[in-house]
Parts: sequence; structure tokens; C-alpha cells
Amino acid sequence: MSGLPRARSSGFTLLELIVTVAIFSILITLGLFMSFETFRGASHRSEVDVIVSLFQKARSRAMNNIEQSTWGVCYIAPNYVLLKGLVACDVAYVVDTVKANEVVAAASDFNTMFPVVIFLQLSGSTDETTVEVKQNARTSTISINEAGTIIW
Repeated sequence: MSGLPRARSSGFTLLELIVTVAIFSILITLGLFMSFETFRGASHRSEVDVIVSLFQKARSRAMNNIEQSTWGVCYIAPNYVLLKGLVACDVAYVVDTVKANEVVAAASDFNTMFPVVIFLQLSGSTDETTVEVKQNARTSTISINEAGTIIW
């Protein structure tokens, strides 16, 4: 049978295209999963850094005797609060506020578990305490010893 000569076809078959799309889909899915996990880790570390920064700011102001006062940090939902004066966590003594990550605050139960930390003038000493920051499966502990040293 001589028939017509077979035309040479160039390009990809449908099966090759489907396999290629499937491989790219798998790679993109894995990439998105890794990206979300990286984002959650960065969000957790960022919240720890915010809390530590406020503790350092309060301790620095107390040790430098800024406005001849003690300085402290507490949590009044939905903010972390920088306080001036030897008081409990009261809005009358608020100097500055920083918005808290509401997911972390809820998971860590900051409404009841966040301690009021007051640093004394000149020495920067305080009562020994810890703050646990929780988000999903991550937990970080910020410790403050009697000398006012902040360990995280």
C-alpha cells in the first residue's frame, strides 16, 4: 500500500503536555506549602521580637532614669502597653502602645497570662517572670530575671 506519504509532525503530544502540567502543579503546590510555613514562622518570630523590644525599651528608660520614674510593660487587649510609674496595668499610665498580633495573643492567652513587668529606676531590676508566646505548634519563652536581664 503506497498511500499518501506520512506528514512529519512536530510538537508535543497531548500526553506529554498533561504530564508536564502535572509535574509543575506538584512543584507549585509544594512551594506554596513551604511558603506558608515560612510565613507562619516569621510571624511568630516577629511577635517575640516586638515583645522583647518593648521590654528592652522599658528597662532602658528605667535604667537611664528617664522622667525620674519606673517603667513597665503590660498587655491591654489588643495592645502591648509601655507604662510609666510604679503601678499596675492602668490606662492612666500608658505612654505608648504597640498593636499585638491577635492570633498570637489569643493562643498565648495574654488577657490572663501576660505579666505586668515593672523595671525599677537606675538598677533596671524587676520581679523574675516569664512570657510564653504561642502560635500553632510553636512556643517561645521570654524570661526576665531579678536583675532585669531579658533572655529569649
